[in-house]
Amino acid sequence: MIAGKVLIIDDEDTFLKLYERKLGRQGYLVETARNRKTALEKLDTPGWDAVLLDQKLQGSYGADSGIDLIPEIVRRAPRARILLVTAYATAKAVTLAFDAGAHDYLQKDELFEALLVPKLRSAVETARALRLASMSSDETEAEIRQTWAAARTEPDPNRKGKLLEDLMVLLLATIPGWESASPRRHNDLEEIDVFVRNESTDALWSKEGQCILAECKNWSKPVGAPEVERFAYKMEHRYGRCRLGLFIAPSGFSETVKLEILTRRKDSLLILLLDADGLTRLVEAGDRSAFLKQLHTDALFTQNGH
Repeated sequence: MIAGKVLIIDDEDTFLKLYERKLGRQGYLVETARNRKTALEKLDTPGWDAVLLDQKLQGSYGADSGIDLIPEIVRRAPRARILLVTAYATAKAVTLAFDAGAHDYLQKDELFEALLVPKLRSAVETARALRLASMSSDETEAEIRQTWAAARTEPDPNRKGKLLEDLMVLLLATIPGWESASPRRHNDLEEIDVFVRNESTDALWSKEGQCILAECKNWSKPVGAPEVERFAYKMEHRYGRCRLGLFIAPSGFSETVKLEILTRRKDSLLILLLDADGLTRLVEAGDRSAFLKQLHTDALFTQNGH
């Protein structure tokens, strides 16, 4: 499933704990290997998106055995993006790593924690794009159903949130002209769960702005009006390029959300609400564009008070 499966190959307890803490909060599925033998065994299982590989992995292959392991990672997990992690980023070591097939590198310095998540996110998204490009329509549909099933049963809230975001990326990318869906775009002020460049030539969708946003809330209770208001704020501050948003909340919405939507009926923004039932119907829809168009029509009548 598309959900950020990451292998950490490192023999330092301090960094293993750091990885598991930081990446777990981001919803990644993290596994670890302390040596070459364990790493090779785990690489033989499918589905890896990224490998964080310590350059100075100790063992019988010497102090630089991390770099020596890169060709095996490429062979066993060809779509996984490799990030070399090093305390001593020499030009020679980095060049060797890239020549062997590394995607990027991280240095264990004062910027390590700040760069870890964005660099890993970039690597995972690259792996995701490669995998999606190689999938048939039947494989994509199977992936969508598997991801929704996993999101409904996942007990870890961080993991559940990431599965929901991955599901929306998959779903929205099946709509013609919405293929450029990407998860978790953020800056110093805000984070957007799913961002879609709207390149549709459809008569309806082409009028809804150059970008479409989606917000995912995997709460155990219904979402309230303040969250919808904050989402509308994100839409409003896109230089007038965003008029349509999707708010996904499997646990549903409180009555105050309806009032919030009604108070905005004079705005140029339109927010489509999807609870668990709506999301299931979107997953199962034969024509997802037509399904969202019906939601669009229903929302227009509701937001205009009819």
